[in-house]
Amino acid sequence: MAKTISVELKKETIKSAISQIDMLNAMDIGRHRKGDPMFELVKEIKKDIRKQVRENNKVDGWKEFWNFWPLSIVVPLMLLSIILGPVFTR
Repeated sequence: MAKTISVELKKETIKSAISQIDMLNAMDIGRHRKGDPMFELVKEIKKDIRKQVRENNKVDGWKEFWNFWPLSIVVPLMLLSIILGPVFTR
């Protein structure tokens, strides 16, 4: 039997559940404390969402290099041509 399952939920549903748990914790209502199944469920969902966001935000170094390298050559050459242009046109 698998230890994890994948579930597709609406973003607003998750946001409202997380907000409700946070509000109940702030009000110090005992129903939603550590060890409570609902609290643990929301905690796992938040943890998984953060993990997915971190994985999606990773940038491949080579892709970034290939997108950047034309600027690293063209911009300095253009600046040098603007600065040194009058010197060479005499």
